[in-house]
Amino acid sequence: MAIERKITVVIAENELSEREKLKNLLAGEADIQVVGEARDGKECLDLVARQRPSIVLIKEALPVINGLDAAEQITNEQPEVGVILILSGAEGEEVWHKMLRAGIREFLTRPLAADRLLQEVRKVADLQGKAARKGAAAAPAAAAPEEPRRKIVAVAGPRGGCGKTVLATNLAVAAAANSEKVALVDLNLWGGDISMLLDLTPRRTLGDLLPGFGGIDYDVVEAMIVKHSSGVSVLAAPLTGTFDGAALSRYMVQSILEALRQHYECTIVDTGYANLESTLAAMDYADTILVVVGMDLPRLRDAKLYLKNLMAANYPREKLLVVVNRCGSSKEIAPAEIESILEFPVAAQLPNDEGLVNSSVNLGQPLILSSPNKPLARAIAALAEKIVPAPAGQKKRAGKGWFSF
Repeated sequence: MAIERKITVVIAENELSEREKLKNLLAGEADIQVVGEARDGKECLDLVARQRPSIVLIKEALPVINGLDAAEQITNEQPEVGVILILSGAEGEEVWHKMLRAGIREFLTRPLAADRLLQEVRKVADLQGKAARKGAAAAPAAAAPEEPRRKIVAVAGPRGGCGKTVLATNLAVAAAANSEKVALVDLNLWGGDISMLLDLTPRRTLGDLLPGFGGIDYDVVEAMIVKHSSGVSVLAAPLTGTFDGAALSRYMVQSILEALRQHYECTIVDTGYANLESTLAAMDYADTILVVVGMDLPRLRDAKLYLKNLMAANYPREKLLVVVNRCGSSKEIAPAEIESILEFPVAAQLPNDEGLVNSSVNLGQPLILSSPNKPLARAIAALAEKIVPAPAGQKKRAGKGWFSF
């Protein structure tokens, strides 16, 4: 009969009363054993190095060495140890951002409920065990070449009505021809249109995150994804427009994108209003930002100011790609004049085809599929190839070629 190994736990908490509470919550569980207690971050690091526990429960605000810094060190140096950070619930955005950068995904917020604590400890221990077994099984194999960084592309604009949702949707479908796995995220949280543009009826949306939110991992994200026939995985916005989009925090957005980055070669994000925290979080986390600009003078003026503000906010110039939409719709402004007006290079120009766009939207069919030989579809396909090029020597997936004659 196989003997089940216990889940060994180290508790790092500087307040005696809180340490005792944690021990009492774990006491009596046959599969869990507390093997050590630490009063500060340094003691925690020393204890974890000696004991090699399954799990360390570590308070974020510890003396000597901050709990978050200690957690990051454990994650980097002893990845076989599962780290669960204990938060007060009053942490600022800086803490969430640092957790994300450090690769710390598991956390609990006080007051701690026994069932939630036990569930989290067992879940993390199980995940760590699976990772260890997978690593051991793969050990004899030759080291695989390092994979290229998977891309996050945010599609943004200084104001609504610039066509970014149509572009984001068709860009994702086009990118799916060059990549096995593409995700499309609708961050227009007051009633996004991507589901309508793809004729999808999602069972779950981003609005379902908040009521039971306790931590975001890929299992949570995957449960909300709906698949389009093109192969694109869609994370939809609420359909009703009644969702409070401001409630989707920076940490939540970046956790979603990090989960998608782990499983998709390319993730396209259709951002919401320019000044929303969720929009800024997506833009901060993205590798590339497409700034969609209209052809009329007021939109060009807004875009010029928007680009200057992005540069002033320390967005790298090379991260920003300007896409001019509806080129040719203005007789007064020649496409060649746009760069001088914006004082910024233009990466792509999309020809005006209002009839095609309206038909595509009304039918729920991406124009890149319904009319692949139209100039607008060709321009979007070329932009997709620029952003997500097919690997050298690899042809587009069967049945996914755009241009047929």
